[in-house]
Amino acid sequence: MEPPHQQHPDDSGKRSAAMLMTIPTLLFVSPLVGFFLGKWLDRHFATEPRLTVLGVVLGFVAAGRETFLILRRVQQLEERDKRR
Repeated sequence: MEPPHQQHPDDSGKRSAAMLMTIPTLLFVSPLVGFFLGKWLDRHFATEPRLTVLGVVLGFVAAGRETFLILRRVQQLEERDKRR
């Protein structure tokens, strides 16, 4: 029986693919959350459309940052797997 900490060689590709599959969802959901949060704040503070626009921009910034971190993590995992 194989120890639980050892992985099959093809598992690293599956892990990378799964991490990369989160990026489209992230790029869609983050600005959408920013939009709805900004819209709600605009109604609350009567600042329409300033906070809505700010929410969307911050959503895109957050999505870009997380995308960068995911890509960097996938690259690190692939480099580590190549060394094995």
